[in-house]
Amino acid sequence: MAAPSLMATELLPRFLLPRLSWGAPLASARAARPFPSVQSSDQRRSFSAIQAGPVARRCSHRVESPILQRAFHATALRQRDHHFDTLKFVKRLQSEGFTEEQSAAMMKVLNDVIEESIQNLTRTMILREDAAKATYTQKVDFAKLRSELLSADSTESTTTRTAHERLTNDIAKLSNRLRDEISRTQASVRLDLNLEKGRIREEAVGQELQIKETETKIEQEVAALREKLEQVKFQTLQWLMGVCTGFAALMLGAWRLLIAHSTWASLSSVAQIITPKATNREEFIQEVRDGAFDGVTAAYRTFSSVSITGRIDAELIGSLPKTLKFICHNGAGYDQIDVAACTAQSIRVSNTPNAVDDATADLTIWLLLGALRNLPASMASLRRGAWRGNPTPRLGHDPQGKVLGILGMGGIGRNVARRARAFGMLIRYHNRSQLSPELEEGAEYVDFETLLKESDVLSLNLPLNPRTRHTISAPQFDLMKSGIVIVNTARGAVMDEAALVQALEAGQVASVGLDVYENEPAIHPALIGNENVLLVPHMGTWTVETETRMEELAIGNVRLAAEEGRLKTIVPEQRELA
Repeated sequence: MAAPSLMATELLPRFLLPRLSWGAPLASARAARPFPSVQSSDQRRSFSAIQAGPVARRCSHRVESPILQRAFHATALRQRDHHFDTLKFVKRLQSEGFTEEQSAAMMKVLNDVIEESIQNLTRTMILREDAAKATYTQKVDFAKLRSELLSADSTESTTTRTAHERLTNDIAKLSNRLRDEISRTQASVRLDLNLEKGRIREEAVGQELQIKETETKIEQEVAALREKLEQVKFQTLQWLMGVCTGFAALMLGAWRLLIAHSTWASLSSVAQIITPKATNREEFIQEVRDGAFDGVTAAYRTFSSVSITGRIDAELIGSLPKTLKFICHNGAGYDQIDVAACTAQSIRVSNTPNAVDDATADLTIWLLLGALRNLPASMASLRRGAWRGNPTPRLGHDPQGKVLGILGMGGIGRNVARRARAFGMLIRYHNRSQLSPELEEGAEYVDFETLLKESDVLSLNLPLNPRTRHTISAPQFDLMKSGIVIVNTARGAVMDEAALVQALEAGQVASVGLDVYENEPAIHPALIGNENVLLVPHMGTWTVETETRMEELAIGNVRLAAEEGRLKTIVPEQRELA
């Protein structure tokens, strides 16, 4: 089939090709004109000659085809319809003298030529368009690069010029500042020299005055030493007279003297020890009136002696011997003694502070943890043989992160704060006055109302006196957080027990830990029956070590009263009498 195809190509009239070309304006114009319906005699003879002679000769005698001029455009031309009637074309070829097979072969060759021409033209157009785009892109990029280089050069030049001017100005400013600083330094040095000269002169004068003052102080101290020597002689004589005349010490509450017997026995070397026989207040007053305690100078008492004497008030003090000048109380709290009435009769009172701090703070923490963890209910059910109880008690709380409010930041309160801080509690306190930072140890001082409002746990550590009685009552419970935990190891009467019972029943107070009671040894029945209350019978100092320290300190006050006529730990209200 290749040979006929080639032959058909060679036999194809050349005048047909321009009419079938795409995008050629001149060829299109010619192709648009119809073929003449009648051929001239010359054309017929030419076609006959083509049929008779060789292929090359036949083609050379054909009429020369017009010059093709194809034009390509960047934009797409309007689409044209190049379809022609194939049947008519074949008939025309047959009329020209071609056979049907030759006509078909010529049609196939024409299609191949047209398709290849279109592909070549399209490829050429795309390559030219891509080259044009690449050239344009390079020109644009070059223009941008040139613009950026010019801009960068201009900016860098401006920046360099600005920096140079700024550096020049800074150097000028530094030079001026340096000159000013040198001037000020010179003036300051001159002033310091003048001041130093004046100070040296003043020190010389001051040293002369100090020498004179020292001489005067030496003379005064010598005179004071002479006076003290005379006082020691007088006290020694007084002590000898006391021993000889039988200095008497009244012992109230001997059954509470558990440990320091030897210390008390040693007191007999400087005083006569008298123990009352009375068992109640009336008998004790009658014993006083009968003269059983005449000549007594000092009285040693314990907290439990209140069952014999009752409260040491103005009535009892008025009946005591006029020779009584010292009351040495074995305990930190002294609310059983009317200090004002004692002061009116020139009777000095001592207590045992600091000795009870650690033990009381330990018990406070125990009550705090027990109440916070809600242990009383399960402890009671366990003793009844009911394990945790049915229903089981409510869950307790951890101390970490809870706000502990301490009302009364004395020795006990500060020791409670140290222990609570180890459990991760936040410490706030209220006191008559704010402590120094050294004593606060990180605790935060707040007013009384804020302490009540913000505390998760409230510890009462304040002394009992007429001013502090019922410090915590119904109005104060209303200010507290719902579910607060309260611990009281101070004195029972600082809190209104009736109001406490109401707050417990209402749920305002979740649980309580108590070591002291308003009318002890009597306890409010509602407190005993409430399983949210942890109760201890006033045992804050109930340890061998603490009781020993308390007894020895109280006995030491008796000895000091007998030997020197003074007390070591006089109560704060009488410090001006010390």
